[in-house]
Amino acid sequence: MQRVAIWVGVLACLLPAASFADDQHYQDFIVGDEAVGLGGAYTAIASDPSGGWYNPAGIVDVRNMSLSLTANLYGIQDNSTGEGAFLDPENAISKLSIVPSSAGFVQSLGRADVNGRRTFAVGMTLVVPSYRKFSITEEKDYQGVHSGYNRSFTDSTLWVGLFGAMRLGGRFSIGLGVFLMQRSVQDSAFSYVATDLVNGEYQTFRSAMTELDFSNYSLVGSLGIKWEIARNFFFGAMVRSPSLPLYSTGKVRFARAWAPPGGQASFLPTPEQVSVNSETRINGEARAGIAYVIPDLLKVAADVSAHMPVSYDLVNIDDQVPEDALLIPYHIERDLVINGNLGVEVTIIRKISIGVGGFTNFSSVYSVPDDRPSPASVHMFGGCLAVGYASDHTVTRAGLMYSYGEGKDVHAVTDPSQLDNDSQGFERVDLTQSYMYFFLSSTFRY
Repeated sequence: MQRVAIWVGVLACLLPAASFADDQHYQDFIVGDEAVGLGGAYTAIASDPSGGWYNPAGIVDVRNMSLSLTANLYGIQDNSTGEGAFLDPENAISKLSIVPSSAGFVQSLGRADVNGRRTFAVGMTLVVPSYRKFSITEEKDYQGVHSGYNRSFTDSTLWVGLFGAMRLGGRFSIGLGVFLMQRSVQDSAFSYVATDLVNGEYQTFRSAMTELDFSNYSLVGSLGIKWEIARNFFFGAMVRSPSLPLYSTGKVRFARAWAPPGGQASFLPTPEQVSVNSETRINGEARAGIAYVIPDLLKVAADVSAHMPVSYDLVNIDDQVPEDALLIPYHIERDLVINGNLGVEVTIIRKISIGVGGFTNFSSVYSVPDDRPSPASVHMFGGCLAVGYASDHTVTRAGLMYSYGEGKDVHAVTDPSQLDNDSQGFERVDLTQSYMYFFLSSTFRY
């Protein structure tokens, strides 16, 4: 156990305090080790440390002790805006992201039966199920009008979980888990349109700026079951509770200036700091899956997951900040989302396996308005390819995840019509998103 404690300390240092949900998707990339090669279809298996995330009942099938580390995901996240008024078409944004996806351990307890299976298991896992980072810079000169739109966004989530499982008879097990969820967001946007350049200064202009920085903490519980229906054929299910807010912190800065044609400039002042409460809420999740497993030869698995609708304010601005001064969304409406996962892993020659999987990543935002800030709505489809090598005590996998989707986003209007208005306009634009991740993971078995 001393060795376990040392490894947990090392893993905790490797994982940043980043932080389920980016207010748009629930499955940006697949976490875990074995789960990656199966496209995330892991609820009916869940027999490594990432099982605490997918289905805590599965960890009781770990023999002795298992330690897992997905060291890094090297990712490229691309967004492209479509043709909109005074927006550059196909303006690509590419960012290299390094995401430590998951780490954890499981220790089995109790006397082993004739098949080497034990009655109890406990474990801990750290999971980064969501990480998005992008930057947009758009500038345009058109018939004497200079305009631009800039946005920088980082959104990450860290889940730290403790869980345990118990075998009830030879074919059925149950598991419980509790997670501390921490989310961190930095989001800033700047929009401007200007004309009538005289002696190096614009006489007619409109500009707006919003900066949002917050983090919050919540508790989430989970309950899972795993049942071997027939020899080598498994069923698994897990339900996750609504989140319980614990603590939050945040701040907002904003500014808006306006000098209409022939008029007097007005200015909405920028406070040094407006402190706000923040929240990230989930309203419950259910997962179910089936799997056919021939040990050391074949795994075929399929999952379906449902995420409940939820409504909340990212930040509680009260009367401290005028709503129409914000360029970024603060109120979130998420609809019911149902995602699917499917995967196959085959041992092709001794100790070497190939896994192929597919998954959906549907948006929880089904309607994007054209008159106010909103999260984008992009339905995505993805796939995984993993190659694994097994030794006596380790399984190492390397591979690629890729997903792509098209939908809608909302940008601040930066055309000349804004110069005659005293409020900021918005427009709906086409958006494509693609995520590509290279990963390397190892599971140590003792």
